[in-house]
Amino acid sequence: MKIAILAPTGFFAMILILCFASCNKEKTDDKPFVLITATGDIQAKLKTFRSLVGEQINTTPGVTGGRREINWDGIPDQFLHTRIPEDFFNPTDPGAPIQNKRGLVYSSVGEFRVSDDGFAAINPLAANQFNPFSGNRTFSNVSANLWDVEFQLAGQPHQAKVRGFGIVFSDVDLANKTFMEFFADDKSLGRFFVPPHDDNSNFSFLGVYFQSPQVTRIRVGHDGIIADGNDDISNGGPHDLVVMDDFIYSEPE
Repeated sequence: MKIAILAPTGFFAMILILCFASCNKEKTDDKPFVLITATGDIQAKLKTFRSLVGEQINTTPGVTGGRREINWDGIPDQFLHTRIPEDFFNPTDPGAPIQNKRGLVYSSVGEFRVSDDGFAAINPLAANQFNPFSGNRTFSNVSANLWDVEFQLAGQPHQAKVRGFGIVFSDVDLANKTFMEFFADDKSLGRFFVPPHDDNSNFSFLGVYFQSPQVTRIRVGHDGIIADGNDDISNGGPHDLVVMDDFIYSEPE
């Protein structure tokens, strides 16, 4: 028995065309973001993330494309072991140092500090836990474990967006505790957990890159608060204490 297959015509042909186009679109759409995490030797993953956010490091305002980096070693000694201003890396005063105008500001929650002694000045119990990734200085919000990073145009007070943002963390011991949550204004784009460090090093990295500039804010959360004076969980303390080193992000635009 032969079965005749009739070519679709009219309304039915249109339905098939629309269905095919819809199905094809679902197969070819790019993912909305690229998640990069690493522990141990994180250099290779850092290189991958840097290539995503921009090969060129920008050091002056008014540029487009490329990336920004903050590693805390350029902080003047007068700002060590004390509160640093929320706009330290984006002063808008025309006379402010050009190298500080990098388009990143912190929320007003907590106290942000840079240390060259593992924060021994405020918590000597945990000071041996925190190794710097680059240079000899690390960064932490010492009095809050939930705080935000926001973006402005470099050297200007205007809100901006980035495509990608990543942090090198030191001494993440617990899974599913330390995280970054990305926002487009008030809309969450996803919460991503930082992997615990392995036995080969103290470092972890988490970075997320989006296909278009839409990230206006990142919320950083971690288990412990350094200023509470407790030891780290790895030494019998009640919480996982962490600090940060390099911040890497695309040019705010």
